[in-house]
Amino acid sequence: MQWVAGSATAAADAVAEAEGDAVAEPATHCTYTTSGVAPAAKKAPVPPTAPNYKAAYTAAIKTNVGTIGISLLNSKATCTVNSFVHLATAGYFNASQCHRVTTTSGLYVLQCGDPQAKASTKLTCSQAANSPGTGGPGYEFASENLTSLPTTQTSAGAQATYKAGTVAMANSGGAGTNGSQFFLVYKNSTLGPDYTPFGTITSGLDILQKVANAGTSCTYSGPGDGAPKERVVINSVTIKQT
Repeated sequence: MQWVAGSATAAADAVAEAEGDAVAEPATHCTYTTSGVAPAAKKAPVPPTAPNYKAAYTAAIKTNVGTIGISLLNSKATCTVNSFVHLATAGYFNASQCHRVTTTSGLYVLQCGDPQAKASTKLTCSQAANSPGTGGPGYEFASENLTSLPTTQTSAGAQATYKAGTVAMANSGGAGTNGSQFFLVYKNSTLGPDYTPFGTITSGLDILQKVANAGTSCTYSGPGDGAPKERVVINSVTIKQT
C-alpha cells in the first residue's frame, strides 16, 4: 500500500535526503528510475528527462462528483510536476477511482492515482498484491520541495503540517519511491515531512469535504481510513499551460 504515515526515523531520513541531495529548483533535468521497480499497473512511457521548467501549469481533475482545480508548483517540484503532467496528458488517470479517504487522527486526505482502482471496480479495502492502492506507472523518482513544509520536532520525531488545499505525492515509505499516486488535503493534516507537495487546490475543496463527510465503505488500518463510501471516479485530468 502506498502512502503510509511512516515512522519518525523515516521522516527524518526523508528530510536528510532532501537537504543532502537538494537540487536547485526549478530543476532542468529529471531522473526516473525503472530498474527494480514493480511493473506498471497501466502501461505508461517514462516522462522526458528534460522538463519544461519555465512553464506554468494548472490541472482540472474532472470527476463524477465535480471538478477539482489545481495550480501546479512547477518552480518548486519540477520533476514531480513533469511526471504528473506527462501522465495526465497520456490519459493515465482516466477511468480510475480515488481509492482512499482518511477522516481521523489528524489525517484528512483523499488519495488517488492508482489505475488498479478502476472505475468499474467495487473497492473492498483489500491489501493483497495488485489491489487498489498498490499500483504505479513502472518508474519512480525522488522527492522534492520537502523543506518548504512547516515542520516541528516532537517526541515522535519531525512532524509537518500539510495545509488544506495541498496536493502531494504518495509514496511507499522512501524519498525515492514516488510514482503516480497522490493525495488531496481537505483539512490541515499532520504527517512526517515525507511527501512532495506539488500543487495547490484552487477550486473544489468543498467536493473533497463532502466525500469525507460521507465516510468509508470499508477500512484499511482502522476506522476513518478506507475506501470512500461516495465513489469518486476520475473521468479525465486536463492540463493547461500558460
